[in-house]
Amino acid sequence: MKKYLSVLLTGLILSGCSSLTTEQKASIDNLTPCEKINGLLAAYDSRFEVLKRTRVNTKYAETWTAKYNLVGEACQISALDADTVTYRCQDNYQEQTQAVAIHQKAVDFTRACLAQNNWHEQQKESADSLRTTFVLDEKNPAISIHTGKTLSRSTPWSTSFEVGKSIANK
Repeated sequence: MKKYLSVLLTGLILSGCSSLTTEQKASIDNLTPCEKINGLLAAYDSRFEVLKRTRVNTKYAETWTAKYNLVGEACQISALDADTVTYRCQDNYQEQTQAVAIHQKAVDFTRACLAQNNWHEQQKESADSLRTTFVLDEKNPAISIHTGKTLSRSTPWSTSFEVGKSIANK
């Protein structure tokens, strides 16, 4: 019952127009990472409509800023076509240790949120990359957390958090 109320509350908070009132922003800021993840999973089938804020003009995809962030401060929702929509956050770091610490923090709160529902966790690691993916089944979106090298000289490491089409369907 508590989970249902949490999802319902999240939906009510996030519904409405693209601009947020002070009260809505305060409510969103008080959501736990688990409430945010549950809100993302619940909103996936509707193409994250309740989480979209301002439309961003891009050449290759329909893109909106998101009403809340899980990693960094600039999460976006992108629709590449009728079947492919993703919620994605990314932040860049000067040091690999910073990026890996954020990666681990994101993995920890995602694992804690999804553990009771039997999500499968998989991790792949190389010298310059670390990816942790959570998958429940082919019908649900996958959650992927990735840390890797960038081409930037000032911030050569990034960590991203993505909710999108299941890996089995990619």
